[in-house]
Amino acid sequence: MDPKTRAEIRKENELKEKDQKKRDKEREKVEREYQKQLEKEGIVTKSRKNENEKVRDRGRKLDKIILVVAILLVIVLAIVFII
Repeated sequence: MDPKTRAEIRKENELKEKDQKKRDKEREKVEREYQKQLEKEGIVTKSRKNENEKVRDRGRKLDKIILVVAILLVIVLAIVFII
């Protein structure tokens, strides 16, 4: 067997990584196109995008509620310590 140098091994590994990234990118592209096709046909109505938007909306609502409660708590504490 012909021993390989570190540079050759590193180069082969880099090529393998590039090929893997390229395959992953193509796979994701095909998956997105397929998801869009299913949504257009009405087979699939839920998508991660819609679910993520719902979660973000809940998060914003909870942030507002926490802010209001914190302000009310400060007001109550100020009244208690002033009196």
